[in-house]
Amino acid sequence: MSDAIWKCVYRCAQELTQQGVTPFTRGDLIRCVQRYKSDCGPGSINPIIQGLTENLRGGASGAVGKNLLHSVGRGQFVLRGAATSGSLEKKPSWTSVRSQPGAVREQDKRPTVISHETLEIGGYAFKHICDIEPVKNDDGTVREFTPQDRYENTGRLALNRYGVGPFCKFKISRNIARSGVYALVVDEYVYYIGECENLTNRFNMGYGNISPRNCFAGGQETNCRINNLIFTSVSEGLKATLWFHETSDYKQVESDLRARGKFGWNRT
Repeated sequence: MSDAIWKCVYRCAQELTQQGVTPFTRGDLIRCVQRYKSDCGPGSINPIIQGLTENLRGGASGAVGKNLLHSVGRGQFVLRGAATSGSLEKKPSWTSVRSQPGAVREQDKRPTVISHETLEIGGYAFKHICDIEPVKNDDGTVREFTPQDRYENTGRLALNRYGVGPFCKFKISRNIARSGVYALVVDEYVYYIGECENLTNRFNMGYGNISPRNCFAGGQETNCRINNLIFTSVSEGLKATLWFHETSDYKQVESDLRARGKFGWNRT
């Protein structure tokens, strides 16, 4: 584990606690850490949060061990010593400073041609399906979900490399049980290209609803990874939209598009 990152996580947990923000969320910790280390994305910070938490499995605990944080459920945490003390003095609520986008990096962006409801990618026309709108809290922030905490891990499986989360929940509003190639666009740049036999199922039963089992070894890593990237992007105020090119030759079209250029969220 990077000493600098785990120390930042611990420092932020102390700051939040001193300022009366307790319990605090993963998002609170991530935003705070990024104030000190703007180059750290959620993918680097989340495993360390997990590894510092005494009652959660997995993560990057390292030499410091799982003795600094305690999970109180629903993606919320307290300092380990504060889990039972209940004697913290309340101070004015902390307001986070928005960090530079972690999920969307400038060097990953791919230009698109958007005209009204049509998006052209590599000579293929995509139609706009919907904006991706994760479930939100009353204050307008994206609600965090940690389904891995609900899994009865009798087999002592390790979390997969994207299973830490945090995750969001969303569904596409239109019922499109058709095959084709879809594009995830963030602030008018294409970040992900994928193919499917049934668009609605791919999103409403896959990316948009992460099951506890999929967070662990042998689960659907891609679902976890894309969901977390959407969570991070929307949390940072970016707009995510879904576009679709209907075709029965979806595997070939996806292969053709990915061969033409690199998209930030597609793995090679």
